[in-house]
Amino acid sequence: MRVCILEEFTRLGGGQVYALQLAEALTELGHQVEFVVVGDVRVQPKYPVRRIDVGFRASYDPLSLLTNYINHVRLRRLISKYVEDCDLVINNHPNYIPYNKGPVIMHGLSFIDFIIDEHGNVKNQTLFWALSRLYRMYDGSFMIYNSRYTMNLAKKLLPKMGITPKTEHILSPHYTINIEKIPQKEDYVLTLGRLEWSKGYRELIKIAPSIGKRIIVAGRANARESREVIRALRNIRNIDVMPDIDEKTKEELYRHASIYLHLKTKEHFGIAVLDAIATATIPIVPKTGGPWTDITEEGKYGLGYTSTEEIPKLINEAEETIDRERIFKSRERYSPENFRKRLAKIITTQND
Repeated sequence: MRVCILEEFTRLGGGQVYALQLAEALTELGHQVEFVVVGDVRVQPKYPVRRIDVGFRASYDPLSLLTNYINHVRLRRLISKYVEDCDLVINNHPNYIPYNKGPVIMHGLSFIDFIIDEHGNVKNQTLFWALSRLYRMYDGSFMIYNSRYTMNLAKKLLPKMGITPKTEHILSPHYTINIEKIPQKEDYVLTLGRLEWSKGYRELIKIAPSIGKRIIVAGRANARESREVIRALRNIRNIDVMPDIDEKTKEELYRHASIYLHLKTKEHFGIAVLDAIATATIPIVPKTGGPWTDITEEGKYGLGYTSTEEIPKLINEAEETIDRERIFKSRERYSPENFRKRLAKIITTQND
């Protein structure tokens, strides 16, 4: 079967990693995979690409929203001819690419993510109404959610948007670091994320002096404010910043870190947290979002906080509180093999 995956590759974020995992699993299941890519291709997916020359802005500022809305309307007219010979079309970017004749992957409620809080409360009713009219095209769609957290948000808000899915499934990403035994750990805390203020680094700067361990911050420095963020972090005595590391370095950091600190709230899943589990690194996460509900299962495989002021105490107690071996064994919930099996079952359901 020829499977086409709709995506944008202006960056390599969690959604794009998920798309590549889909492509790999589908290939292993014997299918032919191609990407139909909207906008500039800045990350090569290593699969055949059909490019639609319509721009995309990965931001929620007013100009980007207006640009994406205009291009959304253009894409409705264009996209069918790019996928007419595909047996199955998976839309991995439904907030921007308007296509509903196949599985629609929901990485959170990306339609309205910027106007809701972590509990699904709407902060701008006027914009919510306008966006509901735009995305009502997904009523009756075959929905796949990346986490239980995302599904719960969807069940609360999609009906208010006039969207009732025909079928619903959960297919979470798998871990990206695969090791067979717990490695030797060192006494440092690791946190990963793009080097921009939205990732929680202001809060880290406030609490770092109270943390009696070395903290390594690693991530891509491709945001406008990255230089400012790096400079501010490096002013803190126990913080080391490692911008733009390669995959091998990232894996080594995970292997030897004692604790992984996740700072971003309202994360819909959190592959970075899953890779901590996969390397027996104790995760400390906000008590909101997929890292808490899905990956750590509300404290079963990690620690959670409601205020960043709790973090220093949690770090100091982590080794005594959490069984590292138990965390490591729990990684099998999100193995590549289980991902592939779930995907095969979902595709069978789609074709019935």
